[in-house]
Amino acid sequence: IQSGYNLFKREAENDLIPFCAKHQISFIPYFPLASGLLTGKFNKDSIIEDGRSKNPLFQGEVYIRNLEKIESLRSIANDKQAEVSSIVLAWYLAQNTIDTVIPGAKKPEQVLRNLKALEVELTIEEMQEINQIFKTE
Repeated sequence: IQSGYNLFKREAENDLIPFCAKHQISFIPYFPLASGLLTGKFNKDSIIEDGRSKNPLFQGEVYIRNLEKIESLRSIANDKQAEVSSIVLAWYLAQNTIDTVIPGAKKPEQVLRNLKALEVELTIEEMQEINQIFKTE
């Protein structure tokens, strides 16, 4: 089953992912990097001029809180000598029902960067920390 899913938008965990687990169906998330927000390339001074400006994840106080969450991810990435996007993609791939993700790369270097997620091994503690950082408010 393919559905939109990322660390910010985790509604699929309520019904879709448990259904997949129960029936041994693979869940394939798309938009896993939340329109680039989960890559770590944005900061509070970034100018959002494209279609992202209409995305609630990129607006006002929500955007600032999201950036703070990403900074917490950055500390895990730095400890692992990896990029934020690699940590995020590795987190998805560590989930029982997720066998692949659709990160939507537009450039060859993005594809190569995404592949580095395969080199990241997250500990149970790191998985729990990421869950805690992105828990629903």
